[in-house]
Amino acid sequence: MSKKHSTTFSEIKEIALADPVARAAYDEAEDEWKLRELLLTARETAKLSQTELAKRLDVAPSNINRIERAPLNTNIKTILKYLNACNAKINMNLSTL
Repeated sequence: MSKKHSTTFSEIKEIALADPVARAAYDEAEDEWKLRELLLTARETAKLSQTELAKRLDVAPSNINRIERAPLNTNIKTILKYLNACNAKINMNLSTL
């Protein structure tokens, strides 16, 4: 009979994120996920497929896929054009860490 572990996911996460390098990577991934979600929500709210959005931006559909897959590697000007083509605007607020 195998012994069950009593460590919860939250406890493992807390231990892992105590490492500053792991914490920085986690925070960056979370930021990218939030931006990705924002872009997808804008496109879906506009009821546009990647192909339709690509036509509005005069780019290949693969470019839309790349933007949505890795938004942190995308120029802010491109992200703003993407949102504009979806008839969406981003609200920017500054907060301190």
